[in-house]
Amino acid sequence: MVPLDSSVSEVFGSMLLERYEPGLTLLEATQRNDDIGGSVVFKLVKQSSAALLNAYSRPGFPYTAWEIKSLVLEALISEAAAAFQAEQFKQANEACQ
Repeated sequence: MVPLDSSVSEVFGSMLLERYEPGLTLLEATQRNDDIGGSVVFKLVKQSSAALLNAYSRPGFPYTAWEIKSLVLEALISEAAAAFQAEQFKQANEACQ
């Protein structure tokens, strides 16, 4: 499991550090509302953070922690890829509630 005070950039890597707040924790990312009408990167950060926490805490979640981290890095290649992956994570997150 990842500590809740881990920053998004520590967990997902420096590529997100360049695009997002360096000290933002995973838990804080899941609670933010700047993904509504904001950048697709904000949406990806919020949904991938929630997905990672779900992967660690909910048996049967459709993604493993490693898959989530890999998919986030792959999604940063374009806005379209980030938007698509954010939506995929959102659907998985909402399905497990």
